[in-house]
Order: sequence, then C-alpha cells, then structure tokens
Amino acid sequence: MRVGFALVPLLGIVYLAVYQTADQVYVDHHFHEFAIAVAILLSGFVAYVTWRCYRYSGEPFLHWVAQGLTGFTVVYLPHGALTSMADHNMTLFLLFGPASRIVMAGCLFIGLLRWGWPHDPPARRGSSASFWRGIVVFLVVDALVAVIAYSPAAAHSIARLSMEGGALLLSITGILVILWRRIDTPLMWLYTIALAAFAQSSVAFLLAHAWDHQWWLAHLVFAAGFFVLSYGVIQAFHTTRAFSTVYSQTEMMRQLEEANVRLAELAATDPLTGVANRRHFLAHFTEELARRERSGESLALLVMDIDHFKQVNDRHGHAAGDVTLVAFAGRTRELLRPADLMGRIGGEEFCVLLPGVGREQAALVASRIREAMDNHPVSTSGAVLSVTVSIGVAEFGTDGESIESLMRTADERLYRAKAEGRNRVVS
Repeated sequence: MRVGFALVPLLGIVYLAVYQTADQVYVDHHFHEFAIAVAILLSGFVAYVTWRCYRYSGEPFLHWVAQGLTGFTVVYLPHGALTSMADHNMTLFLLFGPASRIVMAGCLFIGLLRWGWPHDPPARRGSSASFWRGIVVFLVVDALVAVIAYSPAAAHSIARLSMEGGALLLSITGILVILWRRIDTPLMWLYTIALAAFAQSSVAFLLAHAWDHQWWLAHLVFAAGFFVLSYGVIQAFHTTRAFSTVYSQTEMMRQLEEANVRLAELAATDPLTGVANRRHFLAHFTEELARRERSGESLALLVMDIDHFKQVNDRHGHAAGDVTLVAFAGRTRELLRPADLMGRIGGEEFCVLLPGVGREQAALVASRIREAMDNHPVSTSGAVLSVTVSIGVAEFGTDGESIESLMRTADERLYRAKAEGRNRVVS
C-alpha cells in the first residue's frame, strides 16, 4: 500500500508523456511567481523548524535535513525572481530549479548516511557557524548557476539534464539506503514517500519543456513531496523534537498501553521468582472465592514452605538462597495449569490456587511438586543442594469459606508436615 501510494504521481507523468501535445502549454508569469514565493516561504519556515529540532536533539540527520531545506530555499529563490527572464534567457530561468533540487537531494542523502550516529554535543549544536557556512556555499551555487547560464554551455541542455538526473539518482539511492538499512521508524516511511515524490518530479522535469503541462505537474509532484517532508518535521517539533523518536498518536497510545501492561505486571509480580506477589495473590484469591460461591465449583489451596531454608542462606549465602527460590518457583509452575496461580507469600513460603480442583486432586498436585524438588537437586555456583518442601492442602467449603479460614487450615497442615519430619504433604 505504501509503494502504491508513493507511485501515484507516476500515473499522471506517464499519461502526459503519452498524450500531451506540443501546443498544450500554460504560460503565466504571475502565477509562477506566486507559486514560487509560497514555496520559498514554506521551505524557509520548515528549514527554521528543522534547525530548532536539531538544536534540541543534536541528531546529525536533522542537521543535514535543515541544511537541505535551507539550500533549496536559497538556490530556488532566483528561479522565482527571474521568472520575467524566461523570455530573454530561458537557461538562466530554468537552471536554478534543478540546481535547488540536487542541492537538497544531496543534503538529504548525506543526512541518511548519518542516521543513527551519536547525537552532537550541546556546544556543537548550539553554534550557528555551520548554518552560515551552508548559506555561503548555497550562494556560491547561485553564482555558479548564473555563470553557466551565460557561458557557451548554455546552448546545450547538458547542465540542466545532469543536475536533474543527479537529483533523481540521489533520491532513488536515498530510498535504497532506507530499505537496505531497514529504517522503519514512524516518520521514516513519510520521508521515503517524500524522496519518491522528489524522484518522480525529476523524471517529470526530464520529460517536460518549459510551461507545458508535464512541467507544471513536475512542480506539483515536488510540492507534494515537500509537504509530506514538512509534515514529518513539524510532527517531530511538536512531539519529541527528534526525528528518530517521533511517534504518531496511534503509536504513542499503543506504547502507553504496553507500558501500562508492563507496570501492572511489575506491580503484581514478585521480582525474584516471577510468580504473583502477596498483594496480587490475595486479590486473585478474593475473586476466586466470590466466583466459587456463585458457581459452587471446587477450589483448593496449597501452602508450601521450603525445608531448612535458613540453613541454605547461612551455609551457602543469600545468592544460593535466591537460586533455590527461583528453581522452586520454576519447577512448580511447570506442573501447574494456566488457570492455576502461584504466589510468593513470604520469604520461602509460597501458595498455589487450584480452581476446579478438590482436595484429593490437590494432594496429588502437591505430591508431584514435592517429588520434583526431592528428585532434582538445585545447582548453585558453590554447591549442589538437596532441597525439599513441605505442603499443606485445604479445600474451599470443607476446610473453610474465607481466605482467613482456608489459609489457617492449610498453614496448620503445613506445620504438621514440618512436625512429622518435613518433605511431605498433609491434606
């Protein structure tokens, strides 16, 4: 769809190339002067906005975009000012157009080559020396164009064709650079469309003669690309003032939603083990109890405690203790269903909610968890540890109908498991 949209001007260019006749011309000096004046004011304004963005962000890419827009403004200005010369020196009138386009295309291409470079330091971006050096260079280009227009080379169209062809080649190469480097930031596809419009306008200018319909269409296509580029720059100014980090409103909302999801996950998750933290587990427990009261389905609770965990910390260090907690949480979650919820309630104490499961089935799940720990020692950086777990089981309805009663019953059975020798399940 993007390619189709970018190549829409080509339809008009091909149509006029096939069907336009030599007598189809529209000569209007005043309209041309007005159109060029508008283009100059717009390009000068957008060049200023781009320069402001560069001074804020320091992106080398934006520096060259600003230079390109400034160069277009300075070099294109004589093209409008010398409209009246079209009847006396057509070459002088025409040459400033392709000269302005190749200057801008060259700067935009250099900017692409600097995409992703480290941002310029504040001292460099705050200096206006490079801006004024660019103005001097562009004025020299104006002088060279005037010299060529009054030289014997003016009798040949090679100067205009070479500059227009150069602008075409630079624009196409810029598109290829974007595709090759896979630059797919939110505004770079607009930048690509602008380059496509500039390339197609150069094609139209190469096919056109002064004042014919193809010539006017070439101006219109170039203006369309310029408006697209201007829109991207102004979007940058109104948001982050950096072209590489600008987002559309849709993109910003999507990222905000993703950030909210991540924040919600962080607020509900134990940072070490990745299971639910105490607050989230109890909130989910409350919701499950309310659901079971309405549906009458079974609900079981496991309360689990790693045996002799204090000794692990004392003998092997807290790092080994953390590895043990992570290993236990990981092995337990592998044995649970997606509907089950595991939470870390205290230091080495964990709980599991088993929706739709009765006490006998819950005891089987608890036994699998106990066996998984008993049969698979935990490897730490300093030792291989034999880690066991004691588990108490309670069922909604039979053992209580509130969080407090279910937790109390499961805790009592957990303590019985501890008292009876640990590494066991009491249900």
